[in-house]
Amino acid sequence: MEDLLPFYERELTLLRQSARKFAADYPKVASRLLLAGASATEGGDRSVERMFEAFAFIAARAARRVEDNYPEFTEGLIETMYPHYLRPFPSCSIACFDVDASRASRMSSAVVIPRGTQLYSRPVNGTKVMFRTAYDVVLSPLQLTDVRFEAVAQVPRTLRLPPQTTSRISLSFAMQSAHVSLETLNLESIRLYTQGDPLLTASLRDALSMRALRAYVEPDYSGKWLALDQIPLTLAGLRREESLIPFPEGANPAYLFLTEYFAYPEKFGFFDCDLRQIRRTGSRHFTLHILLKDLKADSPTARVLEQLGAENFLLGCTPVVNLFNTTGKLSTSFDSASSRDAYPLVVDEQNIRGYQVYSVDAVEQTQETSQGTTVMRFESLHALNHRARPEAQHAAYWCASRDTLAENDRPGLEFVLGFVNGALEPMRPPPGLDFKLTCSNRNLAEHLEHGAATGDLMMEGGTLARRIMLLHSPTKPQNFSQDRGTWWCLISQLAHSPIALTTGIEPVRDLLSLHNPTKVASAIHQIDGLVDLQWKTATAWLSTASFAGVARGIELHLTIDETHFASTGIYAFARMLDDFLSLYVSTSGFTQLVLLSNEEGHELLRFPRRRGADFLL
Repeated sequence: MEDLLPFYERELTLLRQSARKFAADYPKVASRLLLAGASATEGGDRSVERMFEAFAFIAARAARRVEDNYPEFTEGLIETMYPHYLRPFPSCSIACFDVDASRASRMSSAVVIPRGTQLYSRPVNGTKVMFRTAYDVVLSPLQLTDVRFEAVAQVPRTLRLPPQTTSRISLSFAMQSAHVSLETLNLESIRLYTQGDPLLTASLRDALSMRALRAYVEPDYSGKWLALDQIPLTLAGLRREESLIPFPEGANPAYLFLTEYFAYPEKFGFFDCDLRQIRRTGSRHFTLHILLKDLKADSPTARVLEQLGAENFLLGCTPVVNLFNTTGKLSTSFDSASSRDAYPLVVDEQNIRGYQVYSVDAVEQTQETSQGTTVMRFESLHALNHRARPEAQHAAYWCASRDTLAENDRPGLEFVLGFVNGALEPMRPPPGLDFKLTCSNRNLAEHLEHGAATGDLMMEGGTLARRIMLLHSPTKPQNFSQDRGTWWCLISQLAHSPIALTTGIEPVRDLLSLHNPTKVASAIHQIDGLVDLQWKTATAWLSTASFAGVARGIELHLTIDETHFASTGIYAFARMLDDFLSLYVSTSGFTQLVLLSNEEGHELLRFPRRRGADFLL
């Protein structure tokens, strides 16, 4: 209701001012209408004042829609292209499938728990909280046994170090099962989650992403280090198929990942470790040594990393989001009016507060005929595949909306759905409808206790894991800001222009703020840490399967205040920026993002040149 308050106060003030003017111009009529003053405190009648307040409230809702600048168009366009801006961002957490040494010793192969697996909790207020996994989870007999950090890298005498080498991080792994070796396990990679104190995890993630210089593998504790062709650790979670929330196929994922990063940055605390070259050693135990550059032993980062241990890396983890597929129905029991054009869409009328509709995935009508069962699918009014034929004018289309005011006053009834024809005339809902929905449990997840000895979540059919733990309390659901003009700003940024990158840092800050609609404090702090943006034209040789030649582009020098990223890290945010800023050049050009330190002015990170979503070769 907070966004309605300014409109209410404005309408009430206008009514009072009009009453004063009317009383001054027509005192006899005003006295009969008890309009002696503009309000009850000025001598007016209290009943008249209550009427003013009621009319002001009604007018406020209308005024808000008028000043929303045609919300039917803006919301319809955004619903089609980037629907996550119109939906609440659900509760998230990190789930860990705990495989102890005893269970690992009996395994003869790796087991994959696929992305999208549904997990559930013990009942909260009588309702099970449902979670969906975002990543594939691999359970295997390969276990992490030790992690060490050396501020001054100790290496075999026969090894020639690159001149920039200062320190190293070593990760030791062991095969717990006697039935399989690393080679026969046939794992191409394993995924590690970095956890711990925010300052430690930020330093660790940036060290692995920005300071890794060379990598070596030491088989079976032999003391012999074998050089790897490339750093095997890479940041995970940047593929479209690893998103937390649903996203249209045709839309660019750079927008989605920015929103996910601001809403739940822990999703990007994972690293993939490539095992393809390591497994050729045929060993059952190995240590991965990562040599780091430009990290002095007496630096604050080195002192933080001295606390590093095996407990800061976990296998068998995945982000989970409070979303699940279910069915729903239109409810008429909450309103006696039979001529309504739209009805609340609910999952369980007896427990409407335990569920919240996230999206409508399909609306179908099942009919039994003499020829068998037929299923007719209704399309959304905002869909792009309406059939261009004469009878389409009379076809039925469904349209749904979310009333943010009703969400506070009547939770569970805020999502309404109705039907219209091609001329946008309201229609009665057809009989026998089936609604396929994606839903959340509203705010139940944030009240879920975690840390139970037997685990916090369960899975249908069971799992090889001893327990499924939540590593932290689920986050609070976040509702996107409904500020006036926000939707038009989002639509305008769909027209990418290099001008947005060549006029300084403020336009970039504004663009990023659009993708932080929930106004997360940590995200605002990071955006404020962008100090300056300079650019210069550049040329590079572009080589693709169909074309080779010189391309012109923009080299972007972004200066940041590193203190704004002390507890969140630099690299993941910079990686999102690299993807995002590459959208603001023509298809024949490229961008190259270079990060500079505000304190010392030196180069922190240089990304490869990017043409659209592809790297230049």
